[in-house]
Amino acid sequence: MTAGHRQASFVTRFLWGMACPFRAVPVILGNGRMILLSLLPFAVCLVIYAGVFVAVLALSDNAADAIVQPGTPLRNILHKALTITFPVLFLIVAVFTYTVACFVVAAPLYEWLSAGTERRLTGDVVEEPFSLLGMLGDVARGLGHGLVVLLLELFVLIFGLLAVPVTTVLAVLASAVLLALEFLDYPMERRRMSLQLKAAFVRRHAWELAGLGLPMLGALAVPVIGAACLPVGVVGATMLFLELTADASAEPG
Repeated sequence: MTAGHRQASFVTRFLWGMACPFRAVPVILGNGRMILLSLLPFAVCLVIYAGVFVAVLALSDNAADAIVQPGTPLRNILHKALTITFPVLFLIVAVFTYTVACFVVAAPLYEWLSAGTERRLTGDVVEEPFSLLGMLGDVARGLGHGLVVLLLELFVLIFGLLAVPVTTVLAVLASAVLLALEFLDYPMERRRMSLQLKAAFVRRHAWELAGLGLPMLGALAVPVIGAACLPVGVVGATMLFLELTADASAEPG
């Protein structure tokens, strides 16, 4: 995209955003450090879940002992039932929580991944100077902004469910924009953008954000696979943010 992209059709802007996750893949694969930062959260969560799985197996044995006296035939039957039931329940929970866990565990690593993307594409990283008060303000601002986004996501989900099928398309597009905003939060927070500035950015570039968020929304709907796609969203969102802000600065005042 070049200066004046806002005069382009919404379809062009949507497709531009949609292309970003796909353009992010060669950027990641072309740098060893970015590959490591992308894979590390997935591996860490895998180790954590494996440890919990072993604990669940041990718990099934202890639970059988707590319910039925050891050494009785009923205890052996109960133990076999729990040995099957507990791991199956854990695997079901793991499938639906693994991606969220990766997102939480990987937050600092994805910040580095976003900063590395910016440095690689522009040669520098725009970031406000560090201070203790600034850090505390960052935490408070991040929590506040995160709460606002969460409330918006809940509103979209509830409204979309209540008004189906009338608002299905609108709800999906709104969810895609909010998901893209979560990925864009990394470069935005480095610049300490206020909630008002973020809202203005979303209003100006809603179609680009919808395009970015839609394929990521589809990827995250696939259990476990979605976790592997999170770094692609981070890098793609950083690329989109840099291009949009550069394009905006190139436009005549």
